[in-house]
Amino acid sequence: TMLVTMSFLFMSFEKQHLIKESGENQIALVKSLASVGREALLKNYDLFLIDYIKTIKEGSKIVSYALFVDNENRILAHSNPELLRQTITDPVGIRGQATQGLLVQTYQEVSDQPGQEIIDVAFPVLLGKERKGTARIGFSQTVLEQEIKESLGKTRRHILIVALGALILGLSGAFILAATVTRPINVLVKGAELIGEGKLDTKIRIDRKDELGWLAGEFNEMAERLKELDQMKKDFVSSVTHELRSPLAIIESYINEMLEWGTQEFLETGVDSLNIMKNNAIRLSYFINNLLDSSKIEAGKIEIEPRLIDLAPLVTEVVTHFMAKAEKEKIDLKVELAIDLPRVIADADKIRQVLANLLSNGIKFTPSGGTVTITAQKMIDNPEFIVVKVSDTGIGIPKEDLNKIFDRFHQVKGVKEKVKEAKGTGLGLFIVKSIVELHGGKVWAESKLGEGTTFMFTLPVESAKIKNKSGGGL
Repeated sequence: TMLVTMSFLFMSFEKQHLIKESGENQIALVKSLASVGREALLKNYDLFLIDYIKTIKEGSKIVSYALFVDNENRILAHSNPELLRQTITDPVGIRGQATQGLLVQTYQEVSDQPGQEIIDVAFPVLLGKERKGTARIGFSQTVLEQEIKESLGKTRRHILIVALGALILGLSGAFILAATVTRPINVLVKGAELIGEGKLDTKIRIDRKDELGWLAGEFNEMAERLKELDQMKKDFVSSVTHELRSPLAIIESYINEMLEWGTQEFLETGVDSLNIMKNNAIRLSYFINNLLDSSKIEAGKIEIEPRLIDLAPLVTEVVTHFMAKAEKEKIDLKVELAIDLPRVIADADKIRQVLANLLSNGIKFTPSGGTVTITAQKMIDNPEFIVVKVSDTGIGIPKEDLNKIFDRFHQVKGVKEKVKEAKGTGLGLFIVKSIVELHGGKVWAESKLGEGTTFMFTLPVESAKIKNKSGGGL
């Protein structure tokens, strides 16, 4: 009887302890989001905040949503991309926006999962004494209770084993078990707090093979990913500074010179100077369009209008556009298209952008005297697609980077020392991959250091549309 009573008391204590620890974890996580949101506001870097919220949502089953709202009630980042830039109007959100400190609210969900109880935790973000926004995370009470129930179930089984093995030492065993369960949770909480404070080198060390050990591993992976994102953010900011400063400085320089010229000198050299300024303005426009396209792709709002088009004229048009740049860099551009190349089902503007990104990339990383070649032919193993290849004789890509080059903001380290003006934003190949996949194709690369790189992508041909006509087409 005493053993049963002590077991019951221990289970009650353990349940209360787990509930308390869960509440502390929720507060630590929302404060971590507030810290990242404050940094994003200071550096005007919404993409990093969006990625962090995505990591929070994917990293925990109990998180129903996470968002960051500015001081005008507009959503700057949300785990549901469709809600970006919308204005908060619900009572829970209004109260969260008005709070001066930590606010915990509980309400019944009526839209996505009706009847589910949600714990909404809000925390304000201040810059000095001025409020700039609010970090909010909604936790599912149902999932949380299920996890506590599972944890208590395991604890109950452990107690039973200890009781059957040694009734006399049952009570001592129960307290030892409690310590075994709570110690790693405390380690997890402390680690989560350190990661939330921005100490991304933190490693949570829990040598267990159960859910707590798995959770510790997930926290470590999240910290590593956040560290990579932080480095990519720094590289991206550096790239943006370069891409904006360089053409603007050139344009400003030529404008100042032209203002100092007389009429006669302007007639002699003014047109050339205007062309230089125009080319740098185009460079700025291209950079800004890449940023906008990247945001649309991430939000799932980019659209394509596929039609039957001839690829050959499109390739010729893009190659002609890059011919002057290639001649200046002393690079040979070659086009080798199959004679019987069928028409493809594609959005001409988007495929033009894909070809331009790949050609620009090839020219950038190919030294003088090299060659960039575009080829296209029907796939032998799948005639419903053609494969387009853009090959260069440049410096190549290390094997460890081949699987990452299509990630947003990723840039291969060490190339700036080998190729002049190799700096970029790390968005071009990400946009290429996204556009090709929207067309139902795939993209990949092959490379060897010192021997060049070949980028390949596939597009559906006219026969694929005919074959799928009964099913609504491609």
